[in-house]
Amino acid sequence: MSARRNSAAASSTGLSTVLSTPWRMMLFVAIICCMYSIMTTARLLRSGFTKRELARAEKCCVQRIARGRYAVERTCRAPEHATIWAAVSEGSAEQFETFNDRRDSEQNLKALIRARAEKVNEEYSSDPAGAVRETFSHLSAALIHGLPLAGIPDPRVEILRPGAARKHRHLRVRNAALPSAHVTAVGIYRVTTVERTLVDVALTYDLATAVTMIDDVLHNCVTDVDSIERIFAECGQARAQLRARSAFDLADDRRESPAETIAAVRLFESGIGGFEPQVEFKDDFGRVWARVDFCHRGSKVIIEVDGLGKYSMGTRTPRQALEAEKNRDARLMAQGYRVIHLTWRQLFSVGPFEDIKRVVAERAIAR
Repeated sequence: MSARRNSAAASSTGLSTVLSTPWRMMLFVAIICCMYSIMTTARLLRSGFTKRELARAEKCCVQRIARGRYAVERTCRAPEHATIWAAVSEGSAEQFETFNDRRDSEQNLKALIRARAEKVNEEYSSDPAGAVRETFSHLSAALIHGLPLAGIPDPRVEILRPGAARKHRHLRVRNAALPSAHVTAVGIYRVTTVERTLVDVALTYDLATAVTMIDDVLHNCVTDVDSIERIFAECGQARAQLRARSAFDLADDRRESPAETIAAVRLFESGIGGFEPQVEFKDDFGRVWARVDFCHRGSKVIIEVDGLGKYSMGTRTPRQALEAEKNRDARLMAQGYRVIHLTWRQLFSVGPFEDIKRVVAERAIAR
């Protein structure tokens, strides 16, 4: 990891301290504990619903997310359904929305995590001695901790449980005995710590998925480099050590969004080096007039990763922000820079990065 990030990490707060602060714990709990209202078939039947009425409710205000588990989609006009959507109407839970895009897979996984947690907690309350303790891990743990996901490589709830390894339609169980230091509690969830979650994801999933999370926690000082490295050293999975090491080496706390991180990973995978993140341009008086996502100084190539937030955040209107960006690009080009804009969709295509590779090579030779 870069020297800049190591120096920043030295002053950042360790996870044990971070989790002890009330505001951080409240943030984590708010992220997922009050997400959705999950109803079970048994609960609905106890409330007086018949199976036929439940089937009608599925067409109205609930969605079946797993066997015997339903997520509340909305409030409705049927007074007999008030017990179903009461938590939503009271504001203590969110409605289960459908976006018809990549967010739907994340919504579904969050609902499945909530349903699993409630099921396990019910079993533990009924029979503490006989209940098997399991721990949410990997992508499920990442969602519980509020970490950003570049995608959902596995749409199943992921848990660690000693002595068992199996796959089900909505559940993946991995065999692992966890040291107590690798486990924490977030609301109703028993979950791997942030550091252990990052290590598990880096050992299991692709670079974009892992580095997006690592960049986020370093940028926001949720944990530090040394804490992650310490947990990594304790997880001796030699088969995936090289991939995980690549993820940790690629991480950089200067990146400010998942899109920037994914762009950096794609540049690495395409064999394109030399791009520095968050480069500032100053005038003769030392005032910053531009800061770009990536800059390749040798070839004078700049990459900007565009997203809706880039034009909708701040005090300016989207049109004003776009106009300001055009003026800034013109000023950069007047200084000899080539400015390339990438959309979110282009981050998942090979072509744009092959074009960047060619442009960098051509301009480097010309200079």
